[in-house]
Amino acid sequence: MQTVSDFAGRFALPSAPPPGGWRSSTMRMLGAVVTPGTSANVATSLAVTTVVIPAIPNRALAAAAGFAAGSVLGG
Repeated sequence: MQTVSDFAGRFALPSAPPPGGWRSSTMRMLGAVVTPGTSANVATSLAVTTVVIPAIPNRALAAAAGFAAGSVLGG
């Protein structure tokens, strides 16, 4: 019986999640994008302000998009 429980213990997940919690790489990247000061946040802010917002033809919609991007990205 001891060998069965040892075998099961090798393949069982730990009872408590690690300090950062269980997160997929997609969620970690999204967290880095919306956390001010990270390199992913700076790159995303730069891309949004230089590529996406100027491509919007309506000025009012572009201003609203810029405000939303600034609020979400923490700029």
